[in-house]
Amino acid sequence: MSMMQNALVTGLIIALVFVSGCGARKPLHVPAGNKFGIKDARDFPIYIYADPDPTHAGQCLVDWTGATLWKNKHHTVTWVSDDGAAYTVDFGLGSNGSPFSAGTVFAVPANGETPSGALSQTSQGYYNYGIKAANGQMCKDASNPDPGVYVK
Repeated sequence: MSMMQNALVTGLIIALVFVSGCGARKPLHVPAGNKFGIKDARDFPIYIYADPDPTHAGQCLVDWTGATLWKNKHHTVTWVSDDGAAYTVDFGLGSNGSPFSAGTVFAVPANGETPSGALSQTSQGYYNYGIKAANGQMCKDASNPDPGVYVK
């Protein structure tokens, strides 16, 4: 290949690498007035992590204790392990069962995430859930009203 062809091929490779790394990204913050809360097909990532306070060893937290999900807007949840540990989100531990068609238990792998799937069309109201750590120990009790999801 000539020097000109090498330069052209190198330029194309650099352009392809740059473009592939610049795909559409989820904004960290959506400015006010955009109706993001009721956006169709919105996914709510809910991060789960062990309580960093040493006086609360064995407890876990979620960053969103009460999300409002709309059936007619096809909202979903993605459960995310935020600290590298595995968790189990269990709506069967709550008082109303699960609002999701996929079932009541969502296993969240270490360093991974698990989608909830679609809301059941018969779901309505508040659904609390419990969370178990990888060892099967309860780390977030469902008897407290939070955490949970509201379904409209």
